[in-house]
Amino acid sequence: MQHRKWTLSFLAVFTVVSLIVSMLSFAVVSAQDKTLITLGSWDDENGNQRHLAVIADFEAQFPNIDVEIQPNPGGDWHSRILTLIASGELPDVYMVDSSYIPLYVESGGLTNLRPFVEGETGFDPAEVFYQSVYENGFYQGDPYVLAKDYSTVAIYANKALLDAAGIEMPEQGWTYDDLLDVAMQLTVDANGNNAASPDFDPTNVVQWGMDHRGDWWRGFQSVVYSFGSHTISDDGTTLEGYFNSEGTIQALEWMRDAVHVYHVAPTSNYISSLPGGVMPEFLDGKIAMVFGMGPWFLGMLEEQPGFEYAILPMPTGPGGHHGAVCWAGFGLAPNSENPEEAWLLLKALGTDIGQRQYGEHALSSMPVMMESKQDHPFWGTFLDEVEYLDALDDLKNPYYLQCVGTPAGSEITAVLFGEEGADVDVAALVNERMPEYQACMEQQ
Repeated sequence: MQHRKWTLSFLAVFTVVSLIVSMLSFAVVSAQDKTLITLGSWDDENGNQRHLAVIADFEAQFPNIDVEIQPNPGGDWHSRILTLIASGELPDVYMVDSSYIPLYVESGGLTNLRPFVEGETGFDPAEVFYQSVYENGFYQGDPYVLAKDYSTVAIYANKALLDAAGIEMPEQGWTYDDLLDVAMQLTVDANGNNAASPDFDPTNVVQWGMDHRGDWWRGFQSVVYSFGSHTISDDGTTLEGYFNSEGTIQALEWMRDAVHVYHVAPTSNYISSLPGGVMPEFLDGKIAMVFGMGPWFLGMLEEQPGFEYAILPMPTGPGGHHGAVCWAGFGLAPNSENPEEAWLLLKALGTDIGQRQYGEHALSSMPVMMESKQDHPFWGTFLDEVEYLDALDDLKNPYYLQCVGTPAGSEITAVLFGEEGADVDVAALVNERMPEYQACMEQQ
């Protein structure tokens, strides 16, 4: 009897040990069977917290895939990506600024996503995304990057100042002439005269009606588009007839005159001298409207007790209502050894799993994620601007940003809107600088 008990005990122990060994073996095999996908991020530690939350949800849905963030230790993400493209060591999936999409494609650093998109059963981008946002990840007609998040631009307005001046809140369809009229009423000198008064003293302004984005050329593209032009041909080959078109010249002249003729906006020199930027001036009532700004300061506004703001739509110009976008997304590396799994991650980042997180802090490319924000007094106007987005001129040539956008900001808008811009002939300046920009693109 005792022998039987020992036998049964031995069998029980043996069974438990066998089960443990089996489970450990399964765990080892499972770990070995998992696919590792790397995610390249330019974000700092705080920004990566959102990525980590997305990764946790993704790995729960796809337990056979492990995702590892590869951070950006050097700070210069663009240079790092070009180095990794050259060495063939890109992360499987990585963050991309829309302005660099053409250069990364031409350098062999991005995979055309069309085969993945069209091979995905039940995945119709036209039903999933805002089309205008989705197409800002295109180059030469093909998708290369899915949006992480993006920003349209609108106008921040100090509602109390507009109310005090008896100005009704501008609505969709107001024009650049309307904007100038409102800005003149809101620009006030030390004697209390506004810019529409014959007694107005432009040398002693205490309250500006509006500002401008200084040398930020991408920010100025919304104005160019609404004045009926783009700055480069659709095929990305020439600036002639676009960068120096009547619409582009008129857009530059409008803002130059706002600064130097009507004195409703400070010079670029004044704006660049502000230690905290324009937002503290806006909150202090020294700038009534902040022009062409993205939705980056909601937190700052909410921290001001009693401050009444309004977010106004961008004006409609002679060419209609158009807008540019600040856009970041994720692309797929051609050197990925596991492209199918990498696509699963990329798709998750750009759709439900990722957009639940990224849409909390910015605008999501998915309308369904933005339903709760559509009627929000802050977010609603920015969402309405999606309808009017044009694809960035940056997307038409790999070297637009470095050859056109960056120098145009410092050599054209900064000059025209600066202290010495009053007597500058806009068309002459543009035609003087344009050949150098064209030659730069061609020489690259």
